[in-house]
Formats: sequence, structure tokens, C-alpha cells
Amino acid sequence: MRGVIMVPIVKAVTFIKPLRTGRTCPCLMICEDDSGAQHEVVVKFRMGPESTPRGLTCELLASLLAIDLDLSVPSPFIVDIDPDFHEAISDATLAARFRASRGLNFGSQYLGPGFSTWPPGRSIPKSLIQTAAEIFVFDLMIQNPDRRKDKPNLLRKDDELCIFDHEMAFSFLYSLVPDQHPWLGLGMDYAKDHVFYRELKGRELSWDRLQGALEAVHDQRLDMFAQSVPVDWQRGKDDTASRIREYIGKARDNNILLFRKIRGVLV
Repeated sequence: MRGVIMVPIVKAVTFIKPLRTGRTCPCLMICEDDSGAQHEVVVKFRMGPESTPRGLTCELLASLLAIDLDLSVPSPFIVDIDPDFHEAISDATLAARFRASRGLNFGSQYLGPGFSTWPPGRSIPKSLIQTAAEIFVFDLMIQNPDRRKDKPNLLRKDDELCIFDHEMAFSFLYSLVPDQHPWLGLGMDYAKDHVFYRELKGRELSWDRLQGALEAVHDQRLDMFAQSVPVDWQRGKDDTASRIREYIGKARDNNILLFRKIRGVLV
């Protein structure tokens, strides 16, 4: 079991460029930690096009869960943007986003040119079948409909698949019908659109490792997950962090049913 969760808080120091490919229009920035070390970080703003504190909470908690399940994700950061940072941005629209998002935002490590985007329609190499199967389960487990055939949200380097973009995960948060949970066989209609569904369907697959890792995520660990979410993202009556913490606990406690229902999706 890993030690206490420490999501580094880093300060935004240099704007590099916007990354226009994402729905939330993230930006690549240089950020500095308490020791003075600098990191290239992809920053998603707390306020912006289709960007909300709730989405950032989903991003952060999905990343922390993936790390505990030994799935590859870019290292998460909490990015502090100074109130006057926007003054150095020449683009008026972008400067407005910086101004609106001063304070704490979500960031993830920029992985650089060693990783390549997974192209739509690509076949899964034999060496990556097991990893692909675990990513498929993870996405159904966290109710993430956003790793689709036309938008894989995957990076590959040799035999490593790195997953990102989880602001749409935990879709039960938005459901008008309560208890749309995958261990009940509900809320998985998007599974057939998953980037790996077609090639995993009908295969003999084992998820023993992943299931064991989920069982090992104890309640104190889940409390640490929720406590990692900045207070600024939970103002008012927002209870996203506690609801996701409760949901992951239920997924763990119902893991036998969960994996059985997911296996049934691929029959």
C-alpha cells in the first residue's frame, strides 16, 4: 500500500501555449514546486469552456484511483494561478480565463514527445491486450463515457498506455435516476462506443490483478482521496468529492458483481 497521498501544489510561472485539441481548452505551462523544481504541466482551468470545479474533482479523483490500481496516468498537480497572472497574457479571451480561474486548478504532467496519440481505429497489439482490458474495466467502473473510438484519450509509448481526460467520469453525478451503477448492470450503455470494445469482445480475459488492487483500496485511503480535493472546488453545497468517495467504496464492496457485469458486456 502506498503512503499518504500528496498531490503537489505548484505555482504557475510561465505560459507556453494553449492546447486547442481538448474540449476544456487546457494550456501547457511551466509550474514550480516548493523546492524550486520546474515541471511542464497541462493545466485545466477551474472556470472556462465546459470546465467546472466538479469536472476538476472528477479528474483528480479518477487519477488518484488509477494510480492505486497501477494504471498509467500523468502525475496530477494542483496548480495555483496568481490573481495578476492574466496580465502577461496577450490574448484577451485567454487572459479572461486566467483571471476567472485564479487560485487552484487541476494539472497533469506533460508527457512530451516520447508518447504518441492513439489513433482512432488502431488495432490493439498483442502485448497491450491485458492493459487495454484493464483500461476498459476502469472506464466502466468509473462511469467514463469519454474514451471513445473517435476520441481515444490515450497516449502510447512502447508497451505503456497512458490514460487522461476524466472530467466526464462518475456520470452518476448527473443522472436523474438514482443508483445507475455498473455493479447493478446499469449505466453502461456507452460501453459499445469504447475505443477497445470491438477488439476485446469475445476474448478470454483475466482481471484478477485489477480486482485485487480494487479490493485493497481501504476506507482510510478513500478518505485521503476526498481530502485531496481543494476546498475552493467544493464551495456552497457541492458534495462531489464525498459522493465519489462513497461511490468508489461501493464499487469496491460490490467488486464481484461489478466484474461479472462488465464481463457480461463483452460476451
